[in-house]
Amino acid sequence: MSEHEARDESIRIAHLTMLQGVITRMGSNSFTLKALSATFGSAAVAVMATADNPSPLYAIAAIIPMIMFWLMDAQYLRLERAYRRLYEHVRKGEEIEAYSLEPAPFMKDIAPVFRLALSWSVSWFYVAMFLSLAAVALIIFHGT
Repeated sequence: MSEHEARDESIRIAHLTMLQGVITRMGSNSFTLKALSATFGSAAVAVMATADNPSPLYAIAAIIPMIMFWLMDAQYLRLERAYRRLYEHVRKGEEIEAYSLEPAPFMKDIAPVFRLALSWSVSWFYVAMFLSLAAVALIIFHGT
């Protein structure tokens, strides 16, 4: 391997490492959004369970940020998929600007946010959270 080829390979490996870091952060952000959503749902249940006059507004107040987290989670999944495609192009040695971290050329091939929000990899968690919150709210309000 010539010195030039070795340098090019070194640049490609550094590029792949940077992209892997971005992909890892996307997964971490997704996990954080799920944790925040669970926190809002749990807080709403705790407030409803301990309030003297529980109101369905507590559940609604928790649902609004949970929906926002759901959509943000889908957006992170969308970005992660685009970065994975960029990673594959770099890995295969296909023509990409050195150190480019721009996923835009790959976004057109990724499903839109709302469609990803309904995919199994995102929706199962949020649907379960909403159903749990609704069940607890029904139990609390039916018992009062």
